[in-house]
Amino acid sequence: MKKITFKLSALLVLMIIMATNLTVNAQGKVAVSSSVTTRHYWRGIMVSNTANFEMDMAYTNENFTFGAWGGYAFDNTYSEFDFHVGYKFSDHFNVAVWDLFANRDRASIDDYNYLDLDKSTTNHLIDASFNFYVTDNFPLSVSWSTMLYGRDLDANGDQNYSTYVEFGYPVKIGGETVSLFAGLNAFENQVYGESFGFVNIGASATRTVKITENFSLNTWAKIGINPQAETANLILGIGF
Repeated sequence: MKKITFKLSALLVLMIIMATNLTVNAQGKVAVSSSVTTRHYWRGIMVSNTANFEMDMAYTNENFTFGAWGGYAFDNTYSEFDFHVGYKFSDHFNVAVWDLFANRDRASIDDYNYLDLDKSTTNHLIDASFNFYVTDNFPLSVSWSTMLYGRDLDANGDQNYSTYVEFGYPVKIGGETVSLFAGLNAFENQVYGESFGFVNIGASATRTVKITENFSLNTWAKIGINPQAETANLILGIGF
């Protein structure tokens, strides 16, 4: 009971801090976005093998961002609710921390206790990313993401610290910008793969479809190939 009370108190304090920040820095902006995707494909992992509705609500004040992201499968086989916070140090470097909370081996995240933060039983997963962008003349992007706490455990129940590194580079093809990417599993026996090597290679492109003078749809397509899992996918999405 004391542990539950402490967690509730900590959550309340965090909400008060965030609310105070939103009030004091009222010049910030709140953005809401939503999309429908044919599948939820993430870092070479097919998280959901069916169509999904995804949304994000984020508050941004200068270089600071705090938001919540959710994803829900149309057939109720997948659901996810994440908090995320980020800070942009410059146009070339930013950091982000995500609290990932998705269904793992049950039908819904509602089957889990959201306040369960015990490493051996929690369904939370804390993931930290460091993102670099070289220059406009050489638009190479590099991201390093490590799972710091939660349900990423090895066979002994110890934290596995699964790490994913991705390189991205945009190219012009037929007047359109296509973003090439290559992501690798940094260590052996991680959530992304059993051995060191590339687990997510592909390309993505976006296009804005004008419906009316005041309304447009953002469409995108992504090809993702996982050499270790020997899988290939084409994912389509429409943003509102």
